[in-house]
Formats: sequence, C-alpha cells, structure tokens
Amino acid sequence: MERLKNFINQRFNVAETIYWIMFIIFLMLKCIYFQFTTKLNTVPYLSSVNITMFLSSFAVLLIISAFIALVFNKFRFIALFTINFLLTILLIADTNFFRYYYNLITIPVFFQLNIKLVSSVNESILSQFMLKDLIYLVDLPFMLIGVLLLNKNTRKLHISRRVYRFAAFLVVGMVTFLSVFHTSNLNSFAYSNNYSAKSLGVLFSHYYNTKLLIEENLLEDDSFTQEDKNSIMALYETKKNEKDSLDSRLKGIAKDKNLIVVQMEALQQFVINLKINGKEVTPNLNRLICESLYFDNVFYQVSGGNTSDAEFVTNNSLYPAKEGAVYHLYPENTYHSLAKILKEKGYNTYSLHGFDKTFWNRDEMHMSLGFDRFFNEEDFVLDDFAGWDGQALSDSSFFRQSFDKIDTTKPFYSFYITLSSHHPFTYFEDYDFDVGEFEGTYIGNYLKAANYLDKCIGEFIAELKKRGLYDNSLLVFYGDHAAVKKIEADGLMKLLDMEYSEPEWMKLQKVPLIIHYPDQSKPEVISTIGGQIDILPTIANLMDFDAPYALGKDLLNYDENKGYVVLRDGSVVTKDFIYFNDLREVYDYDTGKLLDLNLYDDKITSYINELNVSDIIITKDAFKYGFEN
Repeated sequence: MERLKNFINQRFNVAETIYWIMFIIFLMLKCIYFQFTTKLNTVPYLSSVNITMFLSSFAVLLIISAFIALVFNKFRFIALFTINFLLTILLIADTNFFRYYYNLITIPVFFQLNIKLVSSVNESILSQFMLKDLIYLVDLPFMLIGVLLLNKNTRKLHISRRVYRFAAFLVVGMVTFLSVFHTSNLNSFAYSNNYSAKSLGVLFSHYYNTKLLIEENLLEDDSFTQEDKNSIMALYETKKNEKDSLDSRLKGIAKDKNLIVVQMEALQQFVINLKINGKEVTPNLNRLICESLYFDNVFYQVSGGNTSDAEFVTNNSLYPAKEGAVYHLYPENTYHSLAKILKEKGYNTYSLHGFDKTFWNRDEMHMSLGFDRFFNEEDFVLDDFAGWDGQALSDSSFFRQSFDKIDTTKPFYSFYITLSSHHPFTYFEDYDFDVGEFEGTYIGNYLKAANYLDKCIGEFIAELKKRGLYDNSLLVFYGDHAAVKKIEADGLMKLLDMEYSEPEWMKLQKVPLIIHYPDQSKPEVISTIGGQIDILPTIANLMDFDAPYALGKDLLNYDENKGYVVLRDGSVVTKDFIYFNDLREVYDYDTGKLLDLNLYDDKITSYINELNVSDIIITKDAFKYGFEN
C-alpha cells in the first residue's frame, strides 16, 4: 500500500511539474505571438532586441509563477488556469487595440472606455481580429482538463516547500530579468509604451505602466511647484526668442476674417495628388491646393485619444496625454485655446460633429475649450448615412446642414469634425470609384472612402463660394490621424511602389494641411517639417493675434532647415534625421542610413523637453494658476 501511495505521489508530482511547465510555455508562446503579429518586433528573430524581449518575458512569467506558488496552496492549479485565462484575454485585447491604435491598452485608456465609446468603435477594433489569433485560445481546453484532473488529488503543501518553490522561481526570474534590464533606456519608457514592450515584452510593459500610474497618482506630490513653473517659463522664453527672430510673412493677411477649420477623418497625405487608373483620388483638394498654402511635411501627433487628440492638439498647441485621452482625463482644466482667444476678439465660436455629443466626452470638453455652441447629432436631421458601417451621418448632409446653424453676420470660428471616412472602410466597398487591382482590399476601400470625403469637401467649398464666405474666411483643412496601420503596410507599399523600411514608413505618417486665405490666387508649398501642434501658431500669424501659450511654431516663417516634429512616443523627425524612440535608433532622413545616436542625443533631448513641459501643464492644470507669459 505504501509503495502504491508513493507511486501515485510520484505520478502526481510529474503531472504537476508538467502543468507548471505548460503554463509557462503556452503563455510564453502567446506573448511572442503578440510581439510579432502586431509587428512590434520584427525579424530576424534572434536579433539582440528580440533576445532581450524573449528573456524578459520568460523572466516575468517565472516571477508570476513564484507568487502563485507562494500564495496559492490547494487551489494552485485553479490559480494557474485563471491567470492564464486572464492574461490571454489581455493579450487578445492588446492585439486588437494595438493594430488599431498602435499602442497598448493601459489603465487610463480602460477607464475612459465607456459603453457608448466601446459600442461605437467596436467594429473598428474588432475588425482587427484575425483567424490566426485563435492561437491564443488553443491551450485553454487542455489546461482546463488538466485542472479538473489534478485538482481532485491536490494536497496542501507545507509552507517550507512553497517557500522553496517561490525562491527558486523568483531567483531564476530576477537573475534572468536583471541580466537584460540594464540594456534598456528607462528615459524612453517615460514617452513610449511601445519601447518598453518591444524591449522587455508586453507583460513587463503592463507592469511598468501600472507602477508609474500608482507612483504618479498616489505616491507623488501632484501640486504645481516653483520648479514646474520655471520649466514652463524657460521653454516659453525660448519659444518667444525664436519667434522674435523670425520674419512675419503674411502676418495679418486674414485679420478680422472668419475662421473655418475642417478636421478630415483619417485622411493621410499620400492620397493627395494620387492617381489610380488615371483618376485622382482627391480632385477637389488638389484644386484647392492650387490656390492655397499647402504644407506637405506635417505629421499627425495623436496618442490614445486618436481623433480627440487631433482636436486637442490643433486647438491648444499642446501635446496629447501620454496615456488615455485629455478629453476624458482633464476636461475641467484651464486652457488657452483657439476658441477662447477669438472669443476675446468678439468672435462667435462653434464646433460641429454629426455624432453623439458624449463621444470622446466632447460635450464637456468643447465647453472647456471655449466653444459657444457644440452642434452634434441631436442638432442635425439624420437623413443620410455614409461610412462607419452606416452609423455616420454622411459628410455631405453634415456640411449641407451646417450652414443654417452658424450666424454668419458676425465674425465666427467654426470647427468641423468629419466622420464618414472613419475606419473600417468596408461601407465603401460598393462605392463607385475604380481602384483597379485594389478592389475589395483594405487599401482599395480606404481610397474609396477618401474619394467620398473629397467629394463632400468639394460640395462644401462650392457652398462657401455661393454664400460669399470663401473669400471672407481663412480656411484650414487638415487630416487627423493615420488610416493605414502597419499591419496593412504591404498593401500601401504596393500602391505607392515603395520598399518598406522604418524610415520610409515614418515619412508616410503625414497628414495634409491646406490653408487658404481671402482672395488668395497664388499657390505655395511650404515644406517645413511640423505637426498639428503648429497649426494654431500659423493661424495666429495669418490672423494677427498672439498665442503666447502655444508650444508649436509658425510654419510660414520658421526656418525650413530647422523644422521638426516631436511625436507623443518621443520620436523626432527633422530635415536631417529621424529618431525612433522605441528603437533608440537614428536614421538619415534622405538616405535611411543608420546614424550614431550619440551625435544627436543632446538635440533629441531638447526637443523631447516639450513633451515634459506639456505634461506638466496638463497633468497639473498649470494655466489655472494664472502665471503670465
């Protein structure tokens, strides 16, 4: 009997060991799948950054196992399965979210996902799910069967044995992790979730973000200090000195005119002047460019707030929040926005969007930004739908109805947010625009959506001319964010007849910026590198008003050779180089040649300081203290 008992115990111990090993192996495979299916990490698989990620991910799983071994006794198999299941759900969510936003889900993002927001964007996000993603679920039935079989005979372990397991897992995990941790740049973690995930794995990135959130919100003093004020004032002083040294070309050419700004949903710059089968994708915007200022080196700068981030950056000339959306996290802050500046000059201010007013918390945030009235779907007759799986009031109807809502007898600022060309673009699959070999593809459907948006822009411009507003207003058209994610890069490379590389992909992350001032007939192309943060200062020059709290630059008068853009993840683009914060690599802008990072570190640090200052302004509500600039 004793021999039988020992035999059963040995068999059980072997089965338990196998279950622990399978727990680690399956989760390790899922993490690796996430890293590569999202193209966060790329081949060769045994590159130094990938090996670091492999070892770090393995170490994190060992550390998780250590705490399961210590805390859970009789229910350790249930705990292993539960942790496996929860991490699987997290990885599936990360995969779909990352493919759409090119970022990880974080706690601030999770809490801003109210029911209406989720229900409205779920098709866009869920459309990222691929059949191959079922690999995440393959192990769960077998692991569940293992739990049911093993849990019947599970005995409590003596505390000494649990401590021994804990120590073994923890020591091996920590030694492995520390062996690779020192190779990562912690400063870059502050700006880029992608860098921490790429370097040390998705599980570590989630841990690190949670740790930062706790430190910043619970442990650190969030009061506005003299040091904070000094940092802000130092940057503003630098900005002021730069501005004073520049020319003031076209200054005041649109003074006292109306301001009409149109944020174009998901419109990227590569569609401008693009022809497919001999037909222009954006004929109306192309014609507008022929009598406007066209800025062809403007990058989008959005983060977790996507469209709402573009609105925020454009109207405030500040950077978006690192995590989540400013619109959800800081709607009660004090802002020196474009609408507030113009209201002080006697303008009526309007924002218009043909969708739910609570989406992205716009109803509250647009009030904080100083708009007198936010016209939303409650104010429009929902008589025609186009795009976004038929949820969206068509841009055609949206523009047409908008004219009767604005008092055009007084100077006004109207801010339009279009919608029909929202991802996914499957609504336009049957739209009458020939995309040739791209018919039925993601790229083909996007080109059709862009063509539809362009048609609506043409109708809008025609009506502006008919009503005498075209030559009595400063018109600004710009794209808000990317439409083509990295997962669709092959299709875009085929369309543009390009070879993929990280520098070339970065150059494609531009959006059109077109500005037409009253009675302008002579076109001009401005190639200074910039971003959406520069739109407000450029408008300020044309309309002759001060914007002392803007962090951007006037693209009309800034030295083209010194142009730059800082992205929310800490990456930087200049005329000379492209710096990828998640790669910690610098490339020559023209040739794509890898450069020595040490030669550019100081310059990059000075650019990234703008992110630090913007974060202080937003997270500590600095403007409410009323300091003068």
